[in-house]
Amino acid sequence: MIGIGDLFDVVEIEVGSRCNRRCSYCPVATDPHPPVPVRMSDEIYDTLLDQLEAIQFSGRLSYHFYNEPLLRLDLELLAARAAESVPGALQILYTNGDRLTDERYQALRRAGIDYFVVTQHDNDSYVDRPFQTVQTGEALVLTNRGGVVDGLPEPATHVGTLPCYAPSEMLIVTVTGDVVLCYEDARRETVMGNILLETIDVIWRSERFSALRRALALGRRQVLPMCQSCSNTAHVEPGRSVVDEPLAFDRRGGHIGRDELKERASLARVELLRKPPQGR
Repeated sequence: MIGIGDLFDVVEIEVGSRCNRRCSYCPVATDPHPPVPVRMSDEIYDTLLDQLEAIQFSGRLSYHFYNEPLLRLDLELLAARAAESVPGALQILYTNGDRLTDERYQALRRAGIDYFVVTQHDNDSYVDRPFQTVQTGEALVLTNRGGVVDGLPEPATHVGTLPCYAPSEMLIVTVTGDVVLCYEDARRETVMGNILLETIDVIWRSERFSALRRALALGRRQVLPMCQSCSNTAHVEPGRSVVDEPLAFDRRGGHIGRDELKERASLARVELLRKPPQGR
């Protein structure tokens, strides 16, 4: 568990800014083409990996903001580069699963993806695979994305006084290299810095970022209009960014921690790499 001011335990990278779906509970439904590049450039991605390598990052690494990562046809290359730069990081791919074929699954596992979290939006059955959790859209705990998404319940009165530790545990890097306060910042408005101008540890420890984290940890959500309007209560206790990851159970019903999951995924990858790729 990390404390206020310590470095982040989760990094989410917006490797692309588009999605193939228009889910009603997602900002993409009303803004499918945000005014940012479609893809993260190699310069930004490599700069981020260099900076993560410099701090020996070993937390959870994922490839989404409000995008579908599998739209990057070179995602295998990105995952392989990350595996080389930060081998201790746990690479978890969050996806709607529409484009996750068996061949793509195997290629991504070979490249370095440790685990897949698929959010299934249709009622059809989804293929069962190792190192994969399938959750339905109905099982999601929906939020109003900082007040951006209409049609969802407004935050209860008491929510405005609840702590929020999401900005204390998670680093969100957008397709332009901006570091935003939180993954709920769908409009990309609360920018803490840009990794092409400053390193992530400098951005993280900046006076403004630190002050916002302290205020939110004390339940002062009025510090920003976005936070005051936000209905998210998933991070009211420190460490929830890790605990609530949907990796919780293996096939025997026992809990899998990050270290154990990383070890299992790595051992299985060694065996996978000994076999010829599918389709060859």
